[in-house]
Amino acid sequence: MAPLALSLGDPAGIGPEIVVKAWAALRGGGPAFFVVGDAAALAAAPGARRTPLAPIAVPEQAEAAFADALPVLNLPLTAPVVAGHPDPAHAKAVVRWIETGAGLALSGQASGLVTCPIAKKPLYDAGFGFPGHTEFLAELTGQAPCPALAAR
Repeated sequence: MAPLALSLGDPAGIGPEIVVKAWAALRGGGPAFFVVGDAAALAAAPGARRTPLAPIAVPEQAEAAFADALPVLNLPLTAPVVAGHPDPAHAKAVVRWIETGAGLALSGQASGLVTCPIAKKPLYDAGFGFPGHTEFLAELTGQAPCPALAAR
């Protein structure tokens, strides 16, 4: 089975910390996953000092690395991250991470996509035209959003 893809979410938010904790909890028994995001932002997350990162070029490399290091498909940011301060300068990268993860899941290179939280206001300030993940993923996949999720 292909590994799961995790989009990092807002790099200044809780996403990087969630990813580090998920890897620590799952590395011994899976399921294997890899992060689609910025390796430097992930390395700066609370609790990440003792978390080894494994840069990967393709999702297939995640399984072999997962027990020993957190696999990262590194798509770097173009602006520095200040923890707790979401920035519209990160919006293009956050959107790209979600698009990449969705594309990998749709192609079968990832068994699915897990999304970390996004900060919507900076995305809106940068021109993001969707209320949130649900509607954006519906657009990317050509599906109607689940009414129960879209009503949130």
